[in-house]
Amino acid sequence: MIAVLLLGIWSSTFKMAGSRWRYELFSFDFAIGAMLFALISAYTVGNFGTDLGFSEHLMLSSKTNEALAFFAGGLFALGNLLLLAGIALVGLSFAYAIGTASAIIVLCALEFSGFRALFLAISIGAALLTIIFEAIGANSAEETLPGINLPVMVRVRKSASGRPTVGKAPQVKQGMKIATKGILVSILGGLFIGGSLYPFSASLLTSLGLGTFAGVVVFFAGALGATLVAGFLLMNAPIHGGPTTFKIYLRGPLGKHVLGVMGGVLCAAAVLILTLLYSLKEDVRPDPLWLWAGALGASVLAAFLGLTIWRELSQAPGAASRSLIVGVLLLVAAIGALAVAMDKTPPLPSTQSKLLPQAQLPG
Repeated sequence: MIAVLLLGIWSSTFKMAGSRWRYELFSFDFAIGAMLFALISAYTVGNFGTDLGFSEHLMLSSKTNEALAFFAGGLFALGNLLLLAGIALVGLSFAYAIGTASAIIVLCALEFSGFRALFLAISIGAALLTIIFEAIGANSAEETLPGINLPVMVRVRKSASGRPTVGKAPQVKQGMKIATKGILVSILGGLFIGGSLYPFSASLLTSLGLGTFAGVVVFFAGALGATLVAGFLLMNAPIHGGPTTFKIYLRGPLGKHVLGVMGGVLCAAAVLILTLLYSLKEDVRPDPLWLWAGALGASVLAAFLGLTIWRELSQAPGAASRSLIVGVLLLVAAIGALAVAMDKTPPLPSTQSKLLPQAQLPG
């Protein structure tokens, strides 16, 4: 699935930007790229066809649904910022797996009832074990984690030619271990991202819902607003290292800005594709619950890229790699149990899916 591929590879654009480009700065370009893609798609593809176009959906939708989508985008942005922080500290493989496991726990908690309970309990258990094994692996690889080489404080200095360049301030004692920081922010990031799915899906298909393109635009508008606020706060009260300034962002190399925008475009394209599939008529729409499972499965691809392309554990002890692999296998089990629970649940009115309003669950 194209959406799964895009969700799995967008985070590699952050890795391509290099360890000296702080995640707070990357997040600004990411949010801008996602918003630009959403707007361009809405005003082009979103106005084709005989159905209501983007503008009509936006005018006819209720304020409640607009607020839900905007709020969901804000939650997503906070989760994405924390996930980026986790990637910067413990690497793509560990952070993505931990964040996805946390998101699964949120989804299972929202759906925990009736005939689903057994498989949902299995999914929660496997997700918790994923976090435990990934945490063990991250702690085993403490001395080789990406966060070890991060600039504690980014500052501007002048080269011999007089041009401003990015420098690295003297190291200072950080208190909490880098692995512990990375694990905690990855868990929180996953909780926020998982929590954003319900309000976003609830804003789409009701009688005064936003529809696909308007929903995606409002969603990423909320993400852009939250990123600007939270990004500036984290620049001044960072998770790791000392504070930085917006001047660093403005003076950053063009290539790093392009990578951030590209990351946002890839992520927004994946969200748009999944939302389009979810919004199709019931007789041609893929099972929405499997769409969510596929989206969560993108973390397996991200972990694979972290191990192979980025070789994050090439210098780590063997125990770290083994823990990572066991955690990823448990994550696959958690995703599978969640999908089976949803797919096999009888369509009872009293247990209608909270995540998918007006969507009938398959028998």
